[in-house]
Amino acid sequence: MVSYRLSIRKIERSDIPFLVDWTSNHSHIKGFHGYLPKTISEGNQWFQRSLLDKTRDDYLIYATEEGGKKYPIGMLGLVNIDDINRKGEYYILIGNEEFLHRGIAYRTSNEMIVNTYFKNFEFSKVYACIDKDNYPAQKLAEKLGFRKEGVMLSDILLPDGTPVDRIYYGLLASDRLDRKSVV
Repeated sequence: MVSYRLSIRKIERSDIPFLVDWTSNHSHIKGFHGYLPKTISEGNQWFQRSLLDKTRDDYLIYATEEGGKKYPIGMLGLVNIDDINRKGEYYILIGNEEFLHRGIAYRTSNEMIVNTYFKNFEFSKVYACIDKDNYPAQKLAEKLGFRKEGVMLSDILLPDGTPVDRIYYGLLASDRLDRKSVV
């Protein structure tokens, strides 16, 4: 089995083809309601807007083989950042199917939430809004220490008009900073 070292870095314009590729694979990103560009042109526009948008913070996850070859795995970050109340909505997407079910979402999420958002940015809370039927995402949130705070009925509408109930999960910095980070 090949061993990998996981790394996280800010999204760059050169990452857009990976985002476009992940958009085409809807089966495992069904519960991801963030915007993903469908074309390189849309990706360039999204990237340009994201550089100016202070309410979001986007990163790329990648794995590096022992020989140095790098594989883009997914993206994670915060949206709806509220600097006044020191909180933001967390998201993660493992877009590369080859890296699903390997614990990468847990390890990278734990690293980002604890070390970046709570320690470095001094946020007091990170929250996640997860589809009521997205059990893997709920399990991940609970493993990370998030607590269910409520259910938002018909919180969003899918493109076909179907309403989606979502569970609001919250994680306080005070609940996590005494636990050790894993990565």
